Amino acid sequence: MSTPSTRMNAAVAAALATLISACSIAHLGWLRNSPDVSRAFETLQVSSDDRYWYVYLENSPYAVLGLNRDYRFEDIQWTEVTPGSEVFQKVVGLVQNFPVPGSRTSGAYILDAKGDRIGVWYSSMSAGISVDPSTRVVFITTGTPWMSGDGNDNGRD
Repeated sequence: MSTPSTRMNAAVAAALATLISACSIAHLGWLRNSPDVSRAFETLQVSSDDRYWYVYLENSPYAVLGLNRDYRFEDIQWTEVTPGSEVFQKVVGLVQNFPVPGSRTSGAYILDAKGDRIGVWYSSMSAGISVDPSTRVVFITTGTPWMSGDGNDNGRD
């Protein structure tokens, strides 16, 4: 049998969990598939106004993202790259030609919680997007296919 104190603690814990969950959901962004973004990456005609990064190794990248310069991105798994550079051309080509097995590479707009475009995405993987509106820091969550198997990328299509 529960006491009034136990019921009160449970109610406070439930309310706190709901509040934390609501705050987190309020910052969620998403990807909106776009043939225009795909074409921009495929033709290497991306906006030079954005900043770009790729994930994993230069010789085995899995995604390229571009963000509006008003936003920040701080993740040690990602490497910044200059659009139009040889490295940019190389990683975009590798992302395009070597998708994650069972998938295909496509482009998407990165949208914030209000649905405003804040960047672009090019990958065969999907991603979770979170944006802190007060600091304008963007958080990207992806799968980690490079961590499965025997440690090499020979299994990529």
